[in-house]
This record gives sequence, C-alpha cells and structure tokens, in this order.
Amino acid sequence: MSTPMIRLEHLEKRFPGQARPAVEDLTLDIARGEIVVLVGPSGCGKSTTLRLINRLIEPTAGRIEIDGRDVTHADPDELRRHIGYVIQQIGLFPHMTVAENVATVPEMLGWDRARIRARVDELLTTVGMPPDEYRDRYPKELSGGQSQRVGVARAMAADPPVLLMDEPFGAIDPITRVRLQDEFLRLQAQMAKTVVFVTHDIDEAIKMGDRIVLLREGAHIAQYDTPERLLTAPADRFVADFIGGGPLVRGLTLARVADAELARWPVVDADADRDRALAALREGGRDALVVLDGGRPIRWVGADDLRNGHALSEAGAPIRRVLTPDVTLHDALDELIGSGAGAAAVVDEDGAYQGVIELRTLTDAVAAMRDGR
Repeated sequence: MSTPMIRLEHLEKRFPGQARPAVEDLTLDIARGEIVVLVGPSGCGKSTTLRLINRLIEPTAGRIEIDGRDVTHADPDELRRHIGYVIQQIGLFPHMTVAENVATVPEMLGWDRARIRARVDELLTTVGMPPDEYRDRYPKELSGGQSQRVGVARAMAADPPVLLMDEPFGAIDPITRVRLQDEFLRLQAQMAKTVVFVTHDIDEAIKMGDRIVLLREGAHIAQYDTPERLLTAPADRFVADFIGGGPLVRGLTLARVADAELARWPVVDADADRDRALAALREGGRDALVVLDGGRPIRWVGADDLRNGHALSEAGAPIRRVLTPDVTLHDALDELIGSGAGAAAVVDEDGAYQGVIELRTLTDAVAAMRDGR
C-alpha cells in the first residue's frame, strides 16, 4: 500500500477555556490524488482540522505528515508555501490586481518575472478568465464567482501537491456554486491534486468527494467512506440522520450524463415536410420526435402537433434547455421532470445533438445503487 499524501496521527487541539477538545485523538490517512471531504454538524471540528494541517493553528498533541514528511514542527511559513489554501471569504488582497494576487506565492518563492507571468496567464485561462481581460482588474471589479476562481488560481499558483479548501463555494449563489463545483472537478481531473475539502452541505460532499469523512463533535470519525457507501450503508443512526431523506436519489449526483446510455429518438431537420416527419415518428416508436436545426435540437414534436399544419420549426414544444455530458444525473432529473416529454436532449460541447436521456434511465440508476451495483 502506497504512503498516504496526508497522515494525521492522534491529532488533538484544545482551546483555552473550552471543556472539551475541538479535535480529539483524530487519526486519518488521505490518499494522494483524491478529494477527501470533511463534513459534519457545526462545531464538529472540521475547519479546525483543516487549519491544523497547514499549521494556521498549532496542534496540542499528535503528529502531521505530508508526503511522508513529519511537518508537525516544521517552519509553518515554509510549509504553507507548498500547500494551496482556499477559503469561503476568498481573501483576495484588495489593493492588488488579479495577476498580483495569483502571483503572491511564486513571488515569495523567488520565481523570475517571465515565469510568474506565464504561470498567471496559464491559470487564469484554466479557470475561464481570459488574461487580457482580467489580469489588471482589482477584486472590487469582480463578481463573487470570478473572485472565487481567482482564489482557486492563487492557491494553485506554485503547483502545490495539496489543496485545502474551507467551504470555498459557501457564500455564492446556487447557480454559480454548481458551475464552480463542476469547473473544479474538471480541473481536478487534469491536476490530480490531493484535496481536503470542508463543507457543511452533505449534497456538496457527495458531489465533490472521492471519499467523505463524516465527523461527530470533537472531530471523531462517524464514517470514512466513499459517497456510494455512505448513501447505501450508513454506519449508524447518526450518519443516516445527517444524510437525511432520499439517499438513493441523492446518489444520482455520483453519475453524469456521460455515464448513461442515451436513447435514440426519431429526428428530422426543421425543413422536413410533414409526411417525412410522420414517417420518422412511426418508425421511431416514440411519442415525439426531435427537430434539429443545423444539428442542434430545437423542438419536441408529437403526432398531434404534426396534424395542425404548422411548420416543424413552430410545431410542438421548444427544447429550452439541453444537457451536456458533464451534467450530473441528479441535475438532469429536474430537467426530465420539467420537460413534459419525460426526456431531455443531450448535446456535445459544440451543441451538436447526441441523443436523449430518459426518466427510466435515472430510475434504473437508482435501482442499481439500491442493489449495490
């Protein structure tokens, strides 16, 4: 078995005036390249544990190893230069430009200007912020989501092997939050960093984590497991109660549209005549067909819609939202329920039609999880 990237041994933190330790006898191994999420009720010690790892606060007892090296008593400033840290409040320096914020740690490490500039531009491009547009802006000129992206870029600037993230998306509106979660998972697929991620939201934990540490008060581990196991085999009542209702439906967060088998519904181009559309509908054996315009799905059209004489570009119901392969099945469920067709059109990154995902695909996925498949 390979050496874990992070190992905590009998870690303890006592704050003055508190009757019980905030973290008590915590032993935990975190494998390299994984996202491990610390989740639990308020006051359980999850953020304290995160701050102990990079020595923002000092442990009362215990041992911290990173990449096989005991860092319990190492120089904390030197340690933090090799660990990325992202917090909910972002913490950008308001008097510095975006580029200067991202360059903070490389400058501390003595990188030359050309290398720093290249790294800043590379990271801004990676997080979806074109350097020419954002490099010279100040934090006050950014939205909350843009500021959070800069915070992630800054944490990754010196290419640290470990990222610590303390409720990084907690103060952002739900739509932006989902977008940033998806973006970070995309980045992680490329970077393969070791990430310790703190959240109070079990749904975010399920979506983000390769493994989840569910903590009780005092940072005692209630269950350390994969999201699938946490949902289907909770260790005890505390775990089950914290997860709450609908665990199998929540498990749809663990799979994406790309993992699902798409159905082949009948399709016609928007300029097709009515007879051709009716023939395609009969041959396809579905209640509706998909109308394409330039290879992009634009409408659902049923047999009754074809009898009213409207052009295909105006018949039936518009396809207002399409799904891309990276969308989770949990997010797809909302679209399937609201579509009226019990299905949703799937497109590739360029918007080209790929097929249809059906409601029964999701019910099959839930059944597979229930049966432990």
